[in-house]
Amino acid sequence: MASHDPRAASRRGTLLRTAVSAFARAVSFIGVAVMGLMVLHITVDVVARYFFHLSLPGTIAFVSNYYMVAATFLPLVIAEQMRQHIEVEVVAQKLPEALQCALRMLAWLIAVGVFVLLGWESSHEALRAWRTQMFIVEYGVRIDTWISYFMLPVGFFAAALVAASRIVIALLHRGGFTRKVRYAAAFYGEEGKLDA
Repeated sequence: MASHDPRAASRRGTLLRTAVSAFARAVSFIGVAVMGLMVLHITVDVVARYFFHLSLPGTIAFVSNYYMVAATFLPLVIAEQMRQHIEVEVVAQKLPEALQCALRMLAWLIAVGVFVLLGWESSHEALRAWRTQMFIVEYGVRIDTWISYFMLPVGFFAAALVAASRIVIALLHRGGFTRKVRYAAAFYGEEGKLDA
């Protein structure tokens, strides 16, 4: 039997926010670290090319197969957490608040579905790349590319986790439907203070 203790629901919500935020920070840290490595790698390649007439083998392969993939797909979790995806509210802002909240909940459900579907399909592609040990050869150097295929499902599933956590928070929070959805929308702090 579920507890209706508001403090217990608040603790579960805080635990969920902490877990999801920690996971999002870890994934985004990896994305930022990879971007830093990309800048360093390209800088070393440019310096070596222009001052020493040497070219680092694998620069183009690493940039296109690792760095850019990580910079594109790992930050999806942060974009979802901060609600920075494109939203068009031309019609929705004119609707009653209860209907706006219902549309927001529907959007979260669709986001979860789309992210899970993309994560599922990209994980199959990543496993196929791993089984075949995909690689490319650049300047006579073999560079395994199968590893980068796993960044896509990580990014998609992480974004799905954030969208799903909003739905769970809306269901756990006390109050009426609009209050629950407003609370879940502001849960990660992107819309100011939460109304308890």
